[in-house]
Amino acid sequence: MARKGVVILDFYASFRTDENWAAKSGLDFSDGKQVLEWFKKEYCGWSTIWYELFENASVPFIPRPIYYMPLDQGWETQSHLTLLGDAAHVMPPFAGEGANMAMLDALELSRCLTSDEFSTLYEAISHYETQMRQRATKSH
Repeated sequence: MARKGVVILDFYASFRTDENWAAKSGLDFSDGKQVLEWFKKEYCGWSTIWYELFENASVPFIPRPIYYMPLDQGWETQSHLTLLGDAAHVMPPFAGEGANMAMLDALELSRCLTSDEFSTLYEAISHYETQMRQRATKSH
Protein backbone atom coordinates (compact mmCIF):
# COMPACT_ATOMS: atom_id res chain seq x y z
CA MET A 1 0.00 0.00 0.00
CA ALA A 2 1.37 3.48 -0.79
CA ARG A 3 0.39 6.77 0.82
CA LYS A 4 1.86 10.03 -0.49
CA GLY A 5 4.95 8.31 -1.86
CA VAL A 6 5.55 6.21 1.26
CA VAL A 7 5.41 2.47 0.81
CA ILE A 8 3.85 0.55 3.69
CA LEU A 9 4.00 -3.21 4.09
CA ASP A 10 1.88 -5.03 6.65
CA PHE A 11 2.87 -8.57 7.59
CA TYR A 12 1.61 -11.16 10.02
CA ALA A 13 3.09 -14.12 11.82
CA SER A 14 0.48 -16.65 12.92
CA PHE A 15 0.64 -19.67 15.15
CA ARG A 16 -1.61 -21.83 17.30
CA THR A 17 -1.65 -20.95 20.96
CA ASP A 18 -4.09 -20.33 23.77
CA GLU A 19 -6.33 -17.29 23.73
CA ASN A 20 -4.40 -15.39 26.40
CA TRP A 21 -0.92 -15.97 24.97
CA ALA A 22 -0.15 -12.28 24.34
CA ALA A 23 -0.85 -11.31 27.95
CA LYS A 24 1.04 -14.30 29.36
CA SER A 25 4.01 -14.26 26.94
CA GLY A 26 6.04 -11.68 28.83
CA LEU A 27 6.84 -9.95 25.53
CA ASP A 28 6.95 -6.19 25.35
CA PHE A 29 5.35 -5.66 21.93
CA SER A 30 6.75 -2.11 21.80
CA ASP A 31 10.29 -3.54 21.92
CA GLY A 32 11.09 -4.57 18.35
CA LYS A 33 14.38 -6.24 19.32
CA GLN A 34 12.64 -8.42 21.90
CA VAL A 35 9.95 -9.42 19.42
CA LEU A 36 12.62 -10.23 16.81
CA GLU A 37 14.47 -12.46 19.29
CA TRP A 38 11.20 -14.25 20.06
CA PHE A 39 10.59 -14.69 16.32
CA LYS A 40 14.08 -16.09 15.73
CA LYS A 41 13.48 -18.69 18.43
CA GLU A 42 9.91 -19.64 17.51
CA TYR A 43 10.44 -19.60 13.75
CA CYS A 44 14.00 -20.90 13.73
CA GLY A 45 13.54 -22.81 10.47
CA TRP A 46 12.44 -19.74 8.55
CA SER A 47 14.68 -17.74 6.23
CA THR A 48 16.65 -14.92 7.81
CA ILE A 49 15.16 -12.57 5.22
CA TRP A 50 12.20 -12.24 7.61
CA TYR A 51 14.44 -10.60 10.19
CA GLU A 52 14.63 -7.45 8.10
CA LEU A 53 10.87 -7.07 8.27
CA PHE A 54 10.95 -7.22 12.06
CA GLU A 55 13.99 -4.95 12.30
CA ASN A 56 12.30 -2.24 10.22
CA ALA A 57 8.73 -2.62 11.45
CA SER A 58 6.96 0.15 13.27
CA VAL A 59 6.27 -0.69 16.86
CA PRO A 60 4.30 -1.64 18.73
CA PHE A 61 3.56 -5.02 17.24
CA ILE A 62 -0.12 -5.74 17.70
CA PRO A 63 -1.03 -9.27 18.80
CA ARG A 64 -4.40 -10.22 17.36
CA PRO A 65 -6.10 -13.46 18.35
CA ILE A 66 -7.73 -15.38 15.52
CA TYR A 67 -11.10 -16.84 16.42
CA TYR A 68 -13.32 -19.36 14.72
CA MET A 69 -16.80 -20.65 15.33
CA PRO A 70 -17.32 -23.84 17.32
CA LEU A 71 -18.20 -26.63 14.92
CA ASP A 72 -20.72 -28.26 17.24
CA GLN A 73 -23.23 -25.46 16.79
CA GLY A 74 -26.25 -25.64 14.58
CA TRP A 75 -29.27 -23.67 13.62
CA GLU A 76 -32.86 -24.33 12.64
CA THR A 77 -33.13 -24.99 8.92
CA GLN A 78 -35.09 -22.41 6.95
CA SER A 79 -36.80 -23.20 3.65
CA HIS A 80 -35.52 -20.03 1.98
CA LEU A 81 -32.13 -19.36 3.56
CA THR A 82 -28.89 -21.14 4.42
CA LEU A 83 -25.24 -20.43 5.09
CA LEU A 84 -22.07 -21.55 3.37
CA GLY A 85 -18.36 -20.86 3.58
CA ASP A 86 -17.10 -18.74 6.45
CA ALA A 87 -20.64 -17.66 7.30
CA ALA A 88 -21.40 -21.28 8.23
CA HIS A 89 -18.05 -22.47 9.53
CA VAL A 90 -15.29 -19.93 10.07
CA MET A 91 -12.08 -21.93 9.75
CA PRO A 92 -8.79 -20.95 11.32
CA PRO A 93 -6.19 -20.28 8.62
CA PHE A 94 -4.07 -23.15 9.95
CA ALA A 95 -6.48 -25.70 8.52
CA GLY A 96 -5.81 -24.36 5.01
CA GLU A 97 -9.29 -25.35 3.96
CA GLY A 98 -11.42 -22.17 4.08
CA ALA A 99 -11.71 -21.41 0.36
CA ASN A 100 -11.90 -25.11 -0.54
CA MET A 101 -14.71 -25.62 1.97
CA ALA A 102 -16.65 -22.61 0.64
CA MET A 103 -16.43 -23.86 -2.95
CA LEU A 104 -17.46 -27.36 -1.94
CA ASP A 105 -20.35 -25.91 0.08
CA ALA A 106 -21.58 -24.07 -3.01
CA LEU A 107 -21.28 -27.21 -5.15
CA GLU A 108 -23.08 -29.42 -2.63
CA LEU A 109 -25.82 -26.85 -2.07
CA SER A 110 -26.40 -26.59 -5.81
CA ARG A 111 -26.57 -30.39 -6.08
CA CYS A 112 -29.12 -30.58 -3.28
CA LEU A 113 -31.24 -27.77 -4.75
CA THR A 114 -31.31 -29.35 -8.21
CA SER A 115 -31.67 -32.98 -7.11
CA ASP A 116 -34.85 -34.99 -7.61
CA GLU A 117 -34.04 -36.67 -4.28
CA PHE A 118 -35.77 -33.91 -2.27
CA SER A 119 -39.41 -32.93 -2.63
CA THR A 120 -39.08 -29.53 -0.94
CA LEU A 121 -36.51 -26.77 -0.63
CA TYR A 122 -36.58 -27.31 3.13
CA GLU A 123 -35.51 -30.97 2.72
CA ALA A 124 -32.76 -30.05 0.25
CA ILE A 125 -31.37 -27.30 2.46
CA SER A 126 -31.61 -29.43 5.59
CA HIS A 127 -29.69 -32.25 3.91
CA TYR A 128 -27.02 -29.82 2.66
CA GLU A 129 -26.61 -28.26 6.13
CA THR A 130 -26.26 -31.63 7.84
CA GLN A 131 -23.63 -32.82 5.36
CA MET A 132 -21.80 -29.48 5.40
CA ARG A 133 -21.48 -29.45 9.20
CA GLN A 134 -20.18 -33.02 9.24
CA ARG A 135 -17.63 -32.22 6.54
CA ALA A 136 -16.49 -29.00 8.27
CA THR A 137 -15.93 -30.87 11.52
CA LYS A 138 -13.56 -33.29 9.77
CA SER A 139 -11.58 -30.52 8.05
CA HIS A 140 -11.10 -28.40 11.16
